Amino acid sequence: MTQLLVNSELVKTPKSYSLPYLAQYSCQHLMCSNCSFEEYSLNAPEFSFSGESGVSNFNLPPLSGVELSSLALFFSTSASFPCSVVFDCIPGFAITASAGTNYLINLDLKADPKILDFMGINDSSVSLQVLLDWQQLDDLADQVLDSAARCK
Repeated sequence: MTQLLVNSELVKTPKSYSLPYLAQYSCQHLMCSNCSFEEYSLNAPEFSFSGESGVSNFNLPPLSGVELSSLALFFSTSASFPCSVVFDCIPGFAITASAGTNYLINLDLKADPKILDFMGINDSSVSLQVLLDWQQLDDLADQVLDSAARCK
């Protein structure tokens, strides 16, 4: 009877996962029934993502409270879908969320450069891919919903 012992020459390397981006949300309040004679509110959201490659901004056009609420709903539910989900309710803008491993979600944000130029926004990214965890998406959803709910 012979016994064969095999020693592996492979060296185990630690798995390197991409670190999630840091996400910040700000919103420029333009008008609402509390501060103007218009009966609807308009807020212009801006997202700032910090990662290994630096800081990138992504701006959306002024949105109504209903549009901001639907964006908040998209952020809060997109992590639970096993396939890619697209938020394209705003003409010229699209946000795609794809669930990954370890509760990480890949966001692909796209904007029409002609619309950004028309709005006079020169510091916004036209196409941006970021990796966030589900808690960051929930925090973004809460912040977006909060900005739709009150006059700033």
